[in-house]
Amino acid sequence: MSSRLLRQACAASARHRFGCRPQARASASTAGVACDAAGDPAPTPKQLRAHALQSGVPMVGFGIVDCVVMTQVGSTIDTVLGASLGISAMTAAAIGLFFSDSCGVLFGGTIESFASRLGLPRSELTIQQLESAKAKRWATLGRLFGVQLGVILGSVSLLLRPSDANKAKPSSMPADHLGQAP
Repeated sequence: MSSRLLRQACAASARHRFGCRPQARASASTAGVACDAAGDPAPTPKQLRAHALQSGVPMVGFGIVDCVVMTQVGSTIDTVLGASLGISAMTAAAIGLFFSDSCGVLFGGTIESFASRLGLPRSELTIQQLESAKAKRWATLGRLFGVQLGVILGSVSLLLRPSDANKAKPSSMPADHLGQAP
């Protein structure tokens, strides 16, 4: 069977299964599911929300790992190596980013595996529906909100760190000049 005939058979099967009629032949009075040009049913709002949730939940984990590792490693490097090696705070942050990105790659499979076991609703989208612009937009928004939520949650670790205000900062002026105008 040629690929064109196979596509037509699949489209006919989807139209039959979902009560879908191609838009060109459907009138305003026909009841049915909206279809795209190939005859595939358009994703429902419920499917799109489930798809966004499935895309976003793993990103919450990525955001938490990214934020915690970057801030904690960057801060530790700044504190430990900053003074002794003369590393700037921005260099320490870049090193923290290096470690957080590495952890994201190393723990990515574990985070996704955990997210898949949460029992989230399944979108049940077809391959054609997943490739639609609308489904891609919803997945991107889910990932965006997921990583933003994860970074906010990961930022809580900053509250648990001792503040820098309690540390005495060394003066750059010699002791005999303290209190005198330069």
